[in-house]
This record gives sequence, structure tokens and C-alpha cells, in this order.
Amino acid sequence: MKMKSLLLVLLAAPLVAWAAPKNIIVMVPDGCGVATLTVARQVKGAPLALDKAIYGAVQTRSASSSITDSAAAATAMSCGERTYNGAVAVDTWKRPLRTFGEWAKAQGKSVGIVTTDTIVGATPSGFSAHATKRYDADTLIEGQIGSGIEVFLGGGREMLTPERTEWLKARGYALPDDAASLREAKGGKIFGLFSKGPMTAMVARRSGAPCDEPTLPEMAGKALSVLSKDPDGFFLLIEGAQVDHGAHAHDLPWSVYELLTFDETVAQVLAFAEKHPDTVVLIAPDHETGGLTLTGTEPKEGARAAVIRAATSKKSGKPKDWFVNYSTGNHTGVDVFLAGNTPSVRPYLNCDFPKALADREVERLPELQGKTEKVNGIPWLVTPDGKRLRANLDAVYIEDTGKWYAR
Repeated sequence: MKMKSLLLVLLAAPLVAWAAPKNIIVMVPDGCGVATLTVARQVKGAPLALDKAIYGAVQTRSASSSITDSAAAATAMSCGERTYNGAVAVDTWKRPLRTFGEWAKAQGKSVGIVTTDTIVGATPSGFSAHATKRYDADTLIEGQIGSGIEVFLGGGREMLTPERTEWLKARGYALPDDAASLREAKGGKIFGLFSKGPMTAMVARRSGAPCDEPTLPEMAGKALSVLSKDPDGFFLLIEGAQVDHGAHAHDLPWSVYELLTFDETVAQVLAFAEKHPDTVVLIAPDHETGGLTLTGTEPKEGARAAVIRAATSKKSGKPKDWFVNYSTGNHTGVDVFLAGNTPSVRPYLNCDFPKALADREVERLPELQGKTEKVNGIPWLVTPDGKRLRANLDAVYIEDTGKWYAR
């Protein structure tokens, strides 16, 4: 065929739209660097599930710093745009960006958020709510309750005031508060908070501390069971938050056992995806924490024995034969690993996630017009047609600018 004829055939062919996968799962081992993977593999004494899934690397910087915080990183991964450290799903001008959860709901999909942190932690919040300051917990929890997202599982029970509990019941949520009640929870909407603050660390559970909380694999399994019933598919965020907590504390056993539990969850999720080929799984830390390095000769007993012997470095003292060092108590700016079940999904920047996973463009929420009133200190918007919307529960309210937005 001549080149001119071939060109005419190609131009005449119908364009096929790129379709987002039916199910999208994003997994974040918060603060995990490759050195933590190395130690966890030695502790396990066998390859990790992550080992076969890693295929790339991701840059993590924020709009305000070469070293991101978790809020800015979650915003980039969820919304597709880098922002300042501390921002939760808002841009540098404090305008709300459409989260992955909001996008999925608009597509008719169900949504789940699972974390071992409090539910208003920076990472789960970046996929489900909006705030100009990451520690504005009241704004975040009320935004999550009003989001319509089907499944929230994690810590932070102290955020559930009697009024918020009634809102959840009125919206049809089951409210499990321990592992047994989570297993028994029925229906398509669950808001399970299993601890006052962050969930009990796995290293503490290994030491025999009483704990009736579900594990990360148990929470992820419940979320998959509920969300997979939606014929239109789902979006699910799973965060192993406390790899980061241990690294901030220079507590390697804390980080390692959190990562091993996260890795169990990775194996579970990849097995689900294998049975459901219309599922894309993307796994990446939001940043590295601690600057962990392996700097000396491994002790005679091996890293495995040393880690297992220690409960936590805070409680039992740093073992003399540790062969690691931390360079900081904060985050670092190094690239992090990228893993998943679809190597063709290859974001190079953290803000490329939405485009790579779902061909999503950056969107800002539409602004609402009306008059702001305050009742008992709570802002309400009275719209031109007489509707009354409570701040964050019914519509997004940015106190810094006094503007309202529709989800």
C-alpha cells in the first residue's frame, strides 16, 4: 500500500477512546525506602511480594520543597498536581482539586479508604477530603463523612463525636469498632475506626499486647469484599502508614514489621487482581523517611535475630549489633520505588498517577455562590435557590478564602 493511501486509511479509522480500568487500587507504604525493603527481606528470610512487583521509580518533590510532606505527596498522587507542603487536595492558590475518590464517585464507582493511621491522616485525607492545613482534623473528618465514600477503615475514633456518629448512621454506615464487628459488618457502607488514634503497631502486637483491632490485610480484605460488588468497579486506597512512624522514631523493628504486614497485603491484593484482570494496582511510597542506610557488617546472629529480639528501640534500647544508621528524623528527597501489576502504567512523577491510571486531567471543584451565615460558629451557605449547606459536610468550604465549592 502506498504511503498516501495508508495515511488516508489511518485518518478514516474511528478513534478508540482510552478507557480507565474497572478497578483501581493504589497502595502506599508511607515513608518506605529501599533500605527498609532490604532489612524486611532479611527479617522474613525470604523474598517479599513486592520484589516481583517493583519495576520503576517515582520522584516525590512538592511545589514548595524538594522534600515533600505526606499531605502534598497525597495531593499529587490523588489529584495530579503538586502543591505546597501541608495542603490537602488544594492547589497553591488554596482552590480544591478533585480527588481520586471524588473522580471515582463521579464515574459511578464505589470508593474505599484503608489506613493504619488515623482516618484524617494526610494520606487518606488527600484522597477523600480538602483542607488548607493538614492538621485541620475537624474539617477533614466532616469532609469525609459528607463525601459519600462507601468504606473508611482505620484509626481515629476520637474524631467521632455523638453528632458525627448520628450523621453516619443517618447515611446508612455500619460502625464497627473492633476486628469481630468488622467481620460481621453487612451492607455496602462501613465507617470503621478501631483505635483512639493511630492503630496499634504490629511490633507491639507481636510482644503480646492485648489488641482487638483488625490488621491491615483484614481491613483490605473487607474493603475488597464490599467494593467488588459494584458492577461499575471501584477505587481503593490502602496505606501502610506506620513504616513512616517507625522511621521518624528511628525504630527499625516498628518500621520492619509494618512493612512485612503491608507486604502481606500486597500479596493479597495482587492475588485479587489476578482473579479480576480488569484491576490495576499501583504501589509506591509517598516519600522516604529517616535516610536509613546499611553501614556496617551484619552481626553474627544476622539482622533477622536482632530485629526479632527487639520489641522497639524505644522500649528495649537500641541493640548493640544494629548495622544501620539514620541520617535524619524527617523525610528525605530521594526517589522511591514503583510497583504494581501493570508495568505499562509508569508514572515518573507522583503527580502523574491520575493520568497514568485513569487518563485523568487535573480538575478544580466548581465554585458555589450564595451567602455565608454562621450558626453556633459553624459556616453555612445559603444558595440563591434557598438551599442551606453546612461547611464540609454538604459542600467544601475554604475558610482561608471564604469560598464554597461543590464536590
